Amino acid sequence: MAKSNNAHLFRCYAWLVNTIDDFNPTRDEINRRWANNRELNDDKEDKIVESRFHRWRREAEEIFGLEIECVNGRYCIHKPDDSRQYKLCRQMLNAFAVNDIIKGNKALDKQILLEDVPSGQTHLTTILSAMRNHHTLRMIHQSFWRNEPTYPTVEPYSLKMFRQRWYLLAKVLDNSKKDDIGKLRTYGLDRIVSAVETDDSYAMPDNFEANNIFANLMGISGIGNKIEKVKIVVEEEQAKYLRTLPLHHSQKEVWTGDWESEFEYKLIVNEEFMRELRAYGPSLEVLEPEWLREEFRKEAERTLRAYKKTKGKN
Repeated sequence: MAKSNNAHLFRCYAWLVNTIDDFNPTRDEINRRWANNRELNDDKEDKIVESRFHRWRREAEEIFGLEIECVNGRYCIHKPDDSRQYKLCRQMLNAFAVNDIIKGNKALDKQILLEDVPSGQTHLTTILSAMRNHHTLRMIHQSFWRNEPTYPTVEPYSLKMFRQRWYLLAKVLDNSKKDDIGKLRTYGLDRIVSAVETDDSYAMPDNFEANNIFANLMGISGIGNKIEKVKIVVEEEQAKYLRTLPLHHSQKEVWTGDWESEFEYKLIVNEEFMRELRAYGPSLEVLEPEWLREEFRKEAERTLRAYKKTKGKN
């Protein structure tokens, strides 16, 4: 097999788990699936050699927190109900499965368009290994907002995907940016230059649940900030989109009119949420809180001034 980089191996592990979870195949049926996979099987092998199959099996079990069993000649996935790691990884498995299924249909490659996920996949295997082993990570991170990289050593707690990007939630133990030490921070995987699993162990916080950390916000920023009530009025055509795809699980439709509707949220107002509201343009009006309404009013005035200028002039 020509490709052996971490990102490709991770996709192979995910493919193996999804294949087994799909229909409890025999070893021969797994080989036939592999032979027909033109995306990952770039050497057009007719089977997965035995040693590699068992190596992938062991690695997949460790990374995804599950057990691959063989019962009466058929492979199956044993998923403990209390496996938080498996629940965490299930979304990743689903994402890779859909991506590989569509990529496998080459005849439709001009009809099915996918959004790219930046190259953060490279570090997924290392980060998952560190999470599984409760080992710290030593990283080099290049933020969009700083000219120089930072060098954090962190306790990796959770992974989250948002807007086609993977993010790591971690507690900072040491960093060239001293203000971050001791705090929870999120790191975009596509901005991690390198990630090395150390031999230093850490203990997860008692009763840690990643869902609780992110429950009161949209996206990944603003962890621990104040929760506020937000009220907006949206024109009816745009309200239809909010009904079918709520911006946040706290969304409630307060009243519905012929031409517009009011929605309410209880969440941390962060940049991701504000950016989503801005996308609705003049079809949306912020009612509460007052500071957010004032912020959107000032932005509207700045936009109006920009369009009153002569085109291309300051």
